[in-house]
Amino acid sequence: MKRRRPGIFISISLIIIVLLGTIYFLQTWPRKAREAGFLEKLKLVKAFPFNEDTALKEWEEKIFKGKVVYRVEKGGDLSYVKARSDGAASALYYKVKMDAKRMHPVIRWKWKVGKFPAKSGAESLEAENEDDFAARVYVIFPTAFLINSRVLEYIWAEKLPVGTSGTSPYSKKIKLMVIESGSDKNGEWVSEERDILVDYNLMFGRPPDLNIGAIAFMTNTEHTGTSAEAMYDDIELGYKEDDLSPTGGGQ
Repeated sequence: MKRRRPGIFISISLIIIVLLGTIYFLQTWPRKAREAGFLEKLKLVKAFPFNEDTALKEWEEKIFKGKVVYRVEKGGDLSYVKARSDGAASALYYKVKMDAKRMHPVIRWKWKVGKFPAKSGAESLEAENEDDFAARVYVIFPTAFLINSRVLEYIWAEKLPVGTSGTSPYSKKIKLMVIESGSDKNGEWVSEERDILVDYNLMFGRPPDLNIGAIAFMTNTEHTGTSAEAMYDDIELGYKEDDLSPTGGGQ
């Protein structure tokens, strides 16, 4: 019986190692690249590092029911906004002028959830009686007649799977997308990068005919009467550099 040469086993082992390494790279590179800022080169319009105690003075508050506590906190070399809601709903928003009809807007941010609101029923994007989520980020396309304004809303849900989308129970012009789910992130910050043009086309079925007029973030628990906590940091707005034109964009 012919003996198998050790070199064959070594070659097969090396091939397996390379294949496993390639699979791991393909699975993890997109997020790592995004977190490092390599996925898209942006022409920044506005950035919010939240590294000053007075950073929230740039933002305005919209109160729906009670006031959520938003404050700048520092831990080690990090500085961020911590939101704590106890049966309350109020959002922080920042007005900005961004061309979304001729340009290609992108939004980036980091967030993490400390505590999800307690819900008695099945989690849903379209159930008004339990419309509470630990963390939300909004891109707002306003009109003079506010009821016609359109909104993209990015949600960190507790149980709904990533990719779930729907329409707000309050307006058909508010579209919701679950982009993070669950609490198995080991308490780590999660970086997001959203192509606003792509998301708008997906949710509204056509390109935007309005410009971006504001962004916002909110942690709310007014429906369940429970509590929730979330942290927000490094919000950035900009345009893809390869889509810049001499006549587009601007604040």
